[in-house]
Amino acid sequence: MSRLPLTTLLWALAAVAAAALLLYVWLVPGQPPAGEAATHEDIPVADRVTGGPFQLPVSTEGEAFDLRDLEGQYVWLYFGYTSCPDACPVSLGWIRMALEQLPESLEDRVSAVFVSVDPERDDREHLAEYTDHFHPRIQAATGPHDALEPVVEQYGVFYEKTDSQSAMGYVIDHSSSTYLVGPEGDLLEIHSHGTTADELVATLQAHAERE
Repeated sequence: MSRLPLTTLLWALAAVAAAALLLYVWLVPGQPPAGEAATHEDIPVADRVTGGPFQLPVSTEGEAFDLRDLEGQYVWLYFGYTSCPDACPVSLGWIRMALEQLPESLEDRVSAVFVSVDPERDDREHLAEYTDHFHPRIQAATGPHDALEPVVEQYGVFYEKTDSQSAMGYVIDHSSSTYLVGPEGDLLEIHSHGTTADELVATLQAHAERE
């Protein structure tokens, strides 16, 4: 009997965990799973967050990712990794629900981007399969750490690899904010971890009404 490669099996288990947490968010929309928020940063660790355009060499939508390609769109931006056991699937679950709750006037004006800080495990194929679990309008990008470094600095993102005794080998501690980028590429809002879909949509609508 043939056996699945260990990396494939581990990633599949991570995908199952993500799907389970997504189901939780869907069935219990009022709040994220208890206790989970305490393990992640609620705000960026940087004193000054500038935001702005960036490029990464790996994209699920083409040869490379360039945030400027989404000019004219509002963008929900989130940094994480596909093997994340808790914060990432919950946050992407809220983003998915927000995309589905958009009023008709904004449906074609909003996108979402998931940036992986785990390029060793998250290649283009894994990223595409992972984001497909959530919503077709969520695309993903990543790159080597030297390419990620200026991007996370712009957005005040903290991430650090930590050895684990689990079969995954290591986990990544990371901040877990959701960023709202405006149609001109400027950073409009930084949402703390646990911000619900209703809140994401309400804030975006408020900005759109001020245009």
